[in-house]
This record gives sequence, structure tokens and C-alpha cells, in this order.
Amino acid sequence: MGGYIAAPLRHSRHPFDRSDDVLQNDPRRVTAHIDGALICAEYSEQTGQLCLRQNGTLLREWFPPHSWMAIASVAGARHWGTRPTDDDLLALLRNEMTLLRTP
Repeated sequence: MGGYIAAPLRHSRHPFDRSDDVLQNDPRRVTAHIDGALICAEYSEQTGQLCLRQNGTLLREWFPPHSWMAIASVAGARHWGTRPTDDDLLALLRNEMTLLRTP
């Protein structure tokens, strides 16, 4: 399966900064170029909302518990889907793009 160039965007916040303002306005976000399209996965720890976007257009959106299950399905039970890492979100991106491209 070709076409994947993973380029996770790292969080700018300090790992010990847990202020409510940072959590509300700073979702975890990763991007990848897949078959010429820029694909982005965003997850908000504050709300549990998970979004998948292609070139800025919303493709899929999940809310708890569905967002947690979607993450846990590719990441395992490490964080029960509630605190995904960049690698977890990249795995979700790859999985969802494979599903979307399957005839």
C-alpha cells in the first residue's frame, strides 16, 4: 500500500500544562499526505470529539463513546481511546482512508 507520507504535527503545549484553556482550544492533530491529498485527524481530550478531514473538508466525525472505540480499535487498550498518541491517530488515519477507498 503506497502513498503514505506521515508527518505528525507535534503539540506546542508543554506536556505538564493541563490548564482548561489549553485543553479546550488545542486538539491533538496529525496530518499525512495520502495519494496526493492532505488528510488530518484531530482529537479533543476535552470533548472526546474526533474529526477526520481531507484538504480541510470534514470526512468523518465521532463523539464519545464512538470516538474512543474508533481509536481503541487501531491503538489497542493502552489508553482506552481517551488519550491517543500521534501514532494512534496516524494509525486511525491510515485505517479510515483504506476503508474509504475500498470499493
